[in-house]
Amino acid sequence: MSQAAIILAEGFEEIEALSVADILRRGGVNTQIVGLESGIVTGAHGITVGADLVFESVNFAALDLIVLPGGLPGATNLAKSAKLQAKLKQMKSAGKTVAAICAAPWALEAAGVLGKKYTCYPGCEAKLGEGYEAGANVVEDGNVVTSKCPATAMEFGLALLARLEGEEKAKEVKNGLEGAIF
Repeated sequence: MSQAAIILAEGFEEIEALSVADILRRGGVNTQIVGLESGIVTGAHGITVGADLVFESVNFAALDLIVLPGGLPGATNLAKSAKLQAKLKQMKSAGKTVAAICAAPWALEAAGVLGKKYTCYPGCEAKLGEGYEAGANVVEDGNVVTSKCPATAMEFGLALLARLEGEEKAKEVKNGLEGAIF
């Protein structure tokens, strides 16, 4: 079974975090919601989430994927975290997938792991430099996956699921979400 961690910092974008967690779990991925600084994390829109684990308790060596939701100030808090930057570097150098959506590719850039091509929330590319693909909802560049915004969270989650469990599993989950199994 594949393993993933979704890292929540104060001010995370709720749709991006919880939609991706739901899709990965529906697809059979052991998905942990991880609080960067504490076990209770409040999102950008005031929704409080109880994390499964705190950052220091995660077995990063066992993970296949780290996901960073955007939101503000969540993405800023992720980008400023030296401990997260170190884990992102380790994951990427081990050939594992690192993924970020909305403003969170900024944290990938801060860690030096952002791919040569990426997408992000329109306007955030000014902080990230060359390689921005404005028209793309999801961009895969080696073992780095980025997505545009809250509206693309489900597409992002399905792309991550396909990487971990295969296209067939992602299609099965998507069909269930669309009601195609009834």
